[in-house]
Amino acid sequence: MQDLKSFVLRIGLGASALLVAGCGAQQLTQAFAPPAASITSDAKGGAYVYTCQSGSSHVDCLVYQGSKPVRTLTKGLKKPLGVAAGKDGLFYIADQSAKDIFVYSAGGAKLVATLSDGSNAPVDVAVYNDEVAASNKNTLTFFAKGASKPTLTLKDKTAVQGSGAAFDSAGNCYWSFSTRSGASVDEFKGCKGKPINLKIAPGTPYGTAFDGNENLYYTSYNGSGKGIYACFGVKSCALAFTTLTFIDPQYLNFSSNFADVWIDDTGDYQCYCTGLYEIDVKTGKEVGKILSGLSFFNPPSGVAAGPGPL
Repeated sequence: MQDLKSFVLRIGLGASALLVAGCGAQQLTQAFAPPAASITSDAKGGAYVYTCQSGSSHVDCLVYQGSKPVRTLTKGLKKPLGVAAGKDGLFYIADQSAKDIFVYSAGGAKLVATLSDGSNAPVDVAVYNDEVAASNKNTLTFFAKGASKPTLTLKDKTAVQGSGAAFDSAGNCYWSFSTRSGASVDEFKGCKGKPINLKIAPGTPYGTAFDGNENLYYTSYNGSGKGIYACFGVKSCALAFTTLTFIDPQYLNFSSNFADVWIDDTGDYQCYCTGLYEIDVKTGKEVGKILSGLSFFNPPSGVAAGPGPL
């Protein structure tokens, strides 16, 4: 119980952030705000940050170093959505229409592998020690290390549309998806067997990721419940970073040291907040953002900083 109290307190501290992200951002002064964590911001340092676009005007994936665009990928892309980065620096793209996972070297310099998802249409991808999980419309596919085709296909009969894929640091697979009555998150122990429904609430889980202490974070885009949520393990979930205003958060991924988390926000036509946001997990403070090359009419889909944590 004491651990749970400490975790809730940590979320509360994160909620006292100084900077509001997204539309209508403004500086707040709070006497009891905690000191900023000692981290190097990906948006201000030399790390790569990745996202993709599948809007009506063009289809591509963008590579940033710091906050500056350094490469645009277009060849072979049809509808790229979720992205991930491995701890070895490799960059992964889930392409729904191509029905493939494209794997690039660090910085998107070279296509090094193509994982065929068979008849599945991947919308998100996660990586753990060179193992890969892809969220599809009706399944979660798992690729063992070195596999170019799914090793296992994992299912839940209640799934209507898959959304997020994630690994914890023990190598278990997680799948978020919509149902006829809302949204759910399943755990697959060892990325095999039957699903364990985690009954995650509140909000509508969409993008998912685990921090370095096995706590689940997820985005929710639905109505009054929209925002970023953090759980104690996979239970007792609560809205995190409560002073941060998100319009339409979708995917999220942690940086290599788990000190900060990236969120892509598609925004809306009333604001100039469509972009990628980097949040210090300890304080909830926005420590970086990328808006260049992104707009509501061609919003970002997926976000990852490379190298990744797993």
